[in-house]
Amino acid sequence: MSDDSIRDRLKRQLARRTKPSAESALERDPTARRSVFDSLGRHARLASDEAVVPVTASAASTNSDDAAGETQPIDARVTRANHAPLARSLGDVIPLPVRELSSEPPRELELDAQGVSARIRQFAREHCHGSKSLASVFDVPRTVLAERARDERLNQVDLTRAVFFDTETTGLAGGAGTYVFLVGLMRFTGESFELWQGFLPHPAEEKNLLEEVAARIADASVLVSFFGKSFDRHRLEDKMRLHGVTPPFATTIHLDLYHPLRRAHRGRFENCKLKTLERELVGVVRPDDLPGSFAPAAWFDFLGGRPHRLEGVFQHNADDVLSLAALLCHLTED
Repeated sequence: MSDDSIRDRLKRQLARRTKPSAESALERDPTARRSVFDSLGRHARLASDEAVVPVTASAASTNSDDAAGETQPIDARVTRANHAPLARSLGDVIPLPVRELSSEPPRELELDAQGVSARIRQFAREHCHGSKSLASVFDVPRTVLAERARDERLNQVDLTRAVFFDTETTGLAGGAGTYVFLVGLMRFTGESFELWQGFLPHPAEEKNLLEEVAARIADASVLVSFFGKSFDRHRLEDKMRLHGVTPPFATTIHLDLYHPLRRAHRGRFENCKLKTLERELVGVVRPDDLPGSFAPAAWFDFLGGRPHRLEGVFQHNADDVLSLAALLCHLTED
């Protein structure tokens, strides 16, 4: 199916679901509405027209990296909207980093037979992310990996079947009101590394996305994440159980790089967040990164038919996943 036909189909889906009412599904759903307020740190509360409240990174943080590390203040302020406060997005009131605004659905999306929307990219074995090539993953000594990760099962793991994963969500809280709207999964396909980014174009497609994610994770020899045992896994499990999808995590070896890397480097840097470790340990620098804390606003803008910055979210998620492979290689070095 061509990009144009996929784009047209997504436009029709959105138009069909958003035109009947000026209110979004989030405004009609009390559970979802509470989650939105939680994810924005409740700084969207009503006050006087001139009321201004400070916003911190912790208030808007909605990804595992922000949940794992210390927070830094954002020099921005939120003011009260005169009407429809929930229809406004964080992007309306906080200056975002420079990223292209788009009124189109995300580019290069493919639709499978089950209706799952995904962007699929191929990376050569020799592709370097920072100082590490992706193929270096295959040379990681298993005994050292098992020792430093404190998991003896990694002694025999087949790293050619590893899956590296990261998610983008609408909030830190779990439950029905939090959506996992982007899931990045990277694996080796025999010739190259394939990055599959499953996207949720509308809440109605949630079960299809979760079923595909569960199948891809269940096929992995080991799942590699950063703070995923404490964050990403549980956000996915909550929604999978809600939709009757069997979570794959209990039967899949899960290597969470946050814990061994924190043990090895705690106190050396200002924090142990992913962006800090990737910069200090493997030389990854993101000069035009859209922070994960702004991802919910991009998705809400997309759902509401407003110009959005989802391209920045897709790139942020891709960089997170690629950094997992680079940091896995570093973990076993002296």
